[in-house]
Amino acid sequence: MTTTLSEKAKAELGSLMVNTTELVDLLSLLPKEHLNEYPLLQKEIFSKHPKVKGYNKALKEKRFTKEEYRDRIFARLDIFAYEMAVAMNTDYLIDRVMLIVGSEIDRIDDLEINEIGADVLQRILLELSTQVRKQVQPKADHPFLAERGRIDHTFWRHADKAFDAFEEGYTTQAALDAWCQLNLHTRCPQSFIRWLKTHEDPREINEWNEYVGQSSK
Repeated sequence: MTTTLSEKAKAELGSLMVNTTELVDLLSLLPKEHLNEYPLLQKEIFSKHPKVKGYNKALKEKRFTKEEYRDRIFARLDIFAYEMAVAMNTDYLIDRVMLIVGSEIDRIDDLEINEIGADVLQRILLELSTQVRKQVQPKADHPFLAERGRIDHTFWRHADKAFDAFEEGYTTQAALDAWCQLNLHTRCPQSFIRWLKTHEDPREINEWNEYVGQSSK
C-alpha cells in the first residue's frame, strides 16, 4: 500500500530524515514491538539515549536505587488513579466496603483483597483503564467540543439520556433517532452511536461534565 504525501508533508519528512537526533528521539518513544525487525537499532536507540545514560550514571553514583525510582513512579501513578477514580461512579465499591466495616472507618486501612472481592477490584481496574483512554483522547474527538460545524447543543446537553435509551434497547440509529425526537425534541446525530461505543457513558467523561456545566450557566 502506497501512501501519497502532500509536498509540505514530504518536506517535513525530509527534514526529519536529515535531523538524525530528532528522528532517533522520535523512534525511541515508539513501543518496542514496532521495531522488532530492527533489534540492533532498537537496542542502541534505548541504551545510547542521553536520558538512559543519565539514569544509569545516577544508579552508579548511588543517587537513588532502582527500587526508589520504581516507587516514585508508582507514587505518581497513585495520584493519576485517584484523580480518575473520584470522577467515576464508584458507589458499588463504597457499598461493598460499607457491608464489611460499617461505621468503623479505621478498619478500611486493614482490608485485604479477598475481603473487598476480586470481582469488585477487577471492575474498578477495568473502569480505570477505560478512564485512561478517555483522559488522553484529544478534545476534538468529542463532537460537542468541535470548533467547526454545527453543534446540536439540545442533543449533546442530554447525551446521558440518549445513552440510557441506548442501554435500554434503542440500539439502532432509527430507533434512537425516534426516541430522541419524542423525548429530547431533536434528532440523534448519525455519529452518536459510534461515539458512545468508544466513550460509553457521557457522565463519566470530564469534558462532557464541564461542557454541560458551562451550558447551564
